Amino acid sequence: MLTAALPCAAGASLRVSDETLARASAAAVRGRVAAVRTAWDPDVAAIYTYVTLDVATAWGLPDAPPRLTVKQLGGTVGATALVIGGQARFVVGEEVLVFLEVRPRDRTLAVAGLAAGKWTVVDAGADRAAALARDLGSLDPSAPPTRERRAGDEIDRLAALAGTTVRTEDVRFDGGPTAAEGPAAAADFTLLSPATPARWHEADHDTPVYVDADAGGHPQIAGGGMAQGIAGAALWSGAASLTLAPGVLRGPRCFQHAEAADGRISITYGDPCQEIPDSSPTLAIGGAYFSASDVRTLHGVPFWKITAGMVVFDDVAAKFSTMSAGCYADVVAHELGHAIGLGHATTAAALMAPTLSAGCAARSSGMPLGIDDLAGARLLYPPDEPVPGAPNGLGAAVSGGTVTVFWGAPVWGTPPTGYRLEAGSAPGLNDRGVFQTGNTAFATSGVPNGEYHLRVRAVAGSTVGLPTPDVRVVVGGPPPGPPRAVTGSSGPGGAAAVTWSPPASGDVTSYVVEVGVAPGTPAVRYVVAGTTIAGHGVPAGTYYVRVVAMNGTAASAPSTEIALVVP
Repeated sequence: MLTAALPCAAGASLRVSDETLARASAAAVRGRVAAVRTAWDPDVAAIYTYVTLDVATAWGLPDAPPRLTVKQLGGTVGATALVIGGQARFVVGEEVLVFLEVRPRDRTLAVAGLAAGKWTVVDAGADRAAALARDLGSLDPSAPPTRERRAGDEIDRLAALAGTTVRTEDVRFDGGPTAAEGPAAAADFTLLSPATPARWHEADHDTPVYVDADAGGHPQIAGGGMAQGIAGAALWSGAASLTLAPGVLRGPRCFQHAEAADGRISITYGDPCQEIPDSSPTLAIGGAYFSASDVRTLHGVPFWKITAGMVVFDDVAAKFSTMSAGCYADVVAHELGHAIGLGHATTAAALMAPTLSAGCAARSSGMPLGIDDLAGARLLYPPDEPVPGAPNGLGAAVSGGTVTVFWGAPVWGTPPTGYRLEAGSAPGLNDRGVFQTGNTAFATSGVPNGEYHLRVRAVAGSTVGLPTPDVRVVVGGPPPGPPRAVTGSSGPGGAAAVTWSPPASGDVTSYVVEVGVAPGTPAVRYVVAGTTIAGHGVPAGTYYVRVVAMNGTAASAPSTEIALVVP
């Protein structure tokens, strides 16, 4: 799932601030996880995971019982799994604070904003509010999620905002009816995660997986968004050995297993499933059904078989009415990434990052796959031609104008005959140079001051292998002066823009735009190459903005802060 633009969580979503997510939540609850179980919901014949919480504190729920159930779409029952990108993970016994929304279909409770709405109490000690953390996700099936830590009293302050804008009525605290249950108090509840990695085995015998679309397409996107859907399928098809081919126009479908497990991916519009509340920042839900009937091992990792993929868009017209073609293309391709088995990346440069890129508003087409996206796709679907694996242990050292880069040989794949070092001005780029070497180290002198993003690929003959994650290095440079003349503007549809003038002194390699919902407390930061930043779909509110100039890693003092009101 993807969220849309200031931090939120998973699937396809608007990127919103934590305060905006809190105000869009119907309630918040702090408590301990008493049980985690999976079961079929007989009303819709889909799998859900039911998380039972012993309630310690509740916000926005004046009639909250001492124990309630949070119902999450997806889970595993027997040899079948329904996996939704970006869902929160729960472990029996952990103490959590969760922001909650009410599912339109059956009035049960779900985590708001998926993983962005779930915090775990850590290092509490004598003070129950000492620290909280939330998972940010990972594309690597063998790697644990990255964690963000925040002060507990800060999250409690946000929790007090829940229920102040969105009211809860006729809430079901029991999670609703269940049948044919899966394991109780099982291992970590994680969807599209290391627990049950899966793939389309059709890639092993050159059989395409067809992508069907709801007849009529998306009502707010020119041409129904069909061109973006085809482009998204082609993007993943060009990455590795899996082929996604255009399918047929069909009626909408939800997550029912009997209807869904047909070996195809479907795109549906208007949330006929009634899974996404109108107040939610979620734009779309993407996921897949997995089966243990055919488990295949690649790179030492067992992968279940994907039997169907689903992408379901929300029905709130305002979320899409001003969306650019580039943003919509990113949403479709992101959700297709979930449907082929990928989770969320932890880098903003990846298509599979949990929130939309702020730069998509200026594009008429989708972003290319990032290094993390490409590595994930090739892990699941190795190219037909044998390739070297990614080198490991990439590191770099800077001494004056001399940069030394070092790494280890790949641990799998075709043995390399050499290596290719790529240097770029931003993650994934190679605009600063490409260098060939036969060794596992490379040094060069006279490097100009600036910021560089480095990665290494192994080479076997004419075949170039998978890249390492980027390593960032900075060469020289004193800090510049602060940016000047910062101004902001806003307009209909959540349009917002900020411009500024360069510093009076010093060299600048980039700018960092800091945005917060209170004076002097930035909550999100954007790295910008030029002297302006603009976007659409920004939630209404007052934002406090300041700009910092960078010379490599040397930062200026912040500019004068401005208040930007988005109507």
